[in-house]
Amino acid sequence: MGLAPSAIRFYEAEGLLDPPRGPDGRRRYGPAELRVLAFIAVGRDLGLGVAGIRDALHPGPGGWAAAVDSQIALLDEQIARAERAKEILLAGRDCPAPEPVRDCAYLRAALDALAAGSPLPPPGPDLHRFGNAPADGDG
Repeated sequence: MGLAPSAIRFYEAEGLLDPPRGPDGRRRYGPAELRVLAFIAVGRDLGLGVAGIRDALHPGPGGWAAAVDSQIALLDEQIARAERAKEILLAGRDCPAPEPVRDCAYLRAALDALAAGSPLPPPGPDLHRFGNAPADGDG
């Protein structure tokens, strides 16, 4: 898995891992502990925090399904934000303006909507119109 010993000790300190100790006091990592480390690695790759991984490893009263459902909801939010960013980038990619973030009408409208927490405007026929007077509030 390529985890540094310090990372493994951190996961142990955070309650994610509790390897048994041999008579000499050294940690013993068997198949069960390696599976937990693999689960932690997958969780980290998915962007789950320590608390989310802990909840999945040690589900509370709601059980495993509730812990996983909460993590899936967080991932769905991340995916929605990434899709929104992708939509803005794709719409602005072909804008002929020298500085599309400042000069492209659609990007200005999309970024204004993003800043206001509003839905993105649909791309229209003037998608790459630029060179007009600055939008309201631009000075």
